[in-house]
Amino acid sequence: MLATIAASPPGRAPGWWMKYTTYSGFQAIVRAMEHYGIAREAVIDEHGIALPEIADSGQHISPKLTEQLLRLAVTEIDDAAFPLKVAEFISPSTFGEFSLGLLTSSSLRNFLTRLTKYYPYIATTQKLRLVRGTDEVVLLSHFAEKSIDEDLRSVWTEVTLAFVFRFMRLMGRPDYKASKIELTRPFCGQDIARYRDFFGVEPTFGASRNAMHLPLAGLDEHLANGGSEIAIEYELRIADKISAIEDSNLPLRVHALLVRELPRQILSKEIVASHFAMSPKTFQNRLGEAGTSYQRLLDEARRELAELYLPFPDITLAEVADLVGYSDASNFCRAYKRWTGHVPRSD
Repeated sequence: MLATIAASPPGRAPGWWMKYTTYSGFQAIVRAMEHYGIAREAVIDEHGIALPEIADSGQHISPKLTEQLLRLAVTEIDDAAFPLKVAEFISPSTFGEFSLGLLTSSSLRNFLTRLTKYYPYIATTQKLRLVRGTDEVVLLSHFAEKSIDEDLRSVWTEVTLAFVFRFMRLMGRPDYKASKIELTRPFCGQDIARYRDFFGVEPTFGASRNAMHLPLAGLDEHLANGGSEIAIEYELRIADKISAIEDSNLPLRVHALLVRELPRQILSKEIVASHFAMSPKTFQNRLGEAGTSYQRLLDEARRELAELYLPFPDITLAEVADLVGYSDASNFCRAYKRWTGHVPRSD
């Protein structure tokens, strides 16, 4: 039987669950599978995946459990557009006050900004980033959990982009259309018409990144439910929850600091330890207790940033190297090859 993890077991070091997803997202996959005729009982009895009984929709679970469920769905369901179906089962109440709070955003741009800021409420397996272009904004989705197979990461990311876009339409813009959709998953029989109807544009499969391009027109129009007192209340609630998550997880806090500050300055272990009011020795010991190290977190942050910057042709390799904390492009290229097994693009 496949092992599952639902919550932090006694005796585990704090921070061991650095990567997590929420039970509510997991449940959306279960409901989508039931739509295709795979009953919960079959998931448990026939396929050996134990579905946790958790009352709190925001409860954190291991991404490995979601990986097991997605692998089953990809194997058993003859529908390459399965991610769109999962998104349909993510409602405004699925993620509790997080998703309800997002629906009080003042505009679609405000919604996207808050979404990327507070996405760790849902999961740390993915990073969402909003980039402003000349006549559009681009929502980039980067999968941070590298231990999960690439094909499942692609499916998981499609679910994320689909539910985000669905929420944008639910917020009073049912006619809103994306201008371009880039998906890393190779085309393997996906129903193109369903994707085109969903996003308003035919996606590009087999792309170098997962990205949703959104036209500026309409992004700043005021939404009827935005700007109210309840929006401020939800903002404070979500911020408190994110702070609680970060305060209990030193690796997550270090990772967040590195991703935020590396493009601005070179960070040594001593500087970061000082930021958390620790000596370098105590800092390293605390990370070791959590099953990681400063160098490992630094490499992860550098790789994530590099994979966000590299698809943009107007950013040179030398500039990417500087943004992720390397003194020159050659050192960066060697490190990137060590991380990925291949060199980054050539300028």
